[in-house]
Parts: sequence; C-alpha cells; structure tokens
Amino acid sequence: MTDEFLALFESAKALVTYIDNEHVFDKTASMGCGGMDTYQSDTFYDLIANARTALNEVENGLKATD
Repeated sequence: MTDEFLALFESAKALVTYIDNEHVFDKTASMGCGGMDTYQSDTFYDLIANARTALNEVENGLKATD
C-alpha cells in the first residue's frame, strides 16, 4: 500500500470515528420556544455509511493479504 493511500485511509477512518463519537449533525430545526433539534440529513448519513463500508472493505482486504 502506498504511503499516500495509507494516509487517506487513516484520515478517513479518523473522520468517521470522530463523527460517530462526537455526534456530528448537519441539520438543525427550531422546536419553538428557543429549542433546537439537531439531526443528520439522509445525504450526510448515507455518505458516512458508505465511507464506513468502504473503510471496512479496505481493512478486511488488508487483513486478508497479511
């Protein structure tokens, strides 16, 4: 694996982990009376899920070649 690919893989993995652990949202809705509801849009959620799947496939492929 090239150093550039490894750096990309590790960065993407760290980003997905951060989003999961810190509960990152991309949408906010007013609930009235000053209350706010934060959530992930379908697009954002799907992007994270696709990234997680791709990372798992790469990681499993790496394990298979070891």
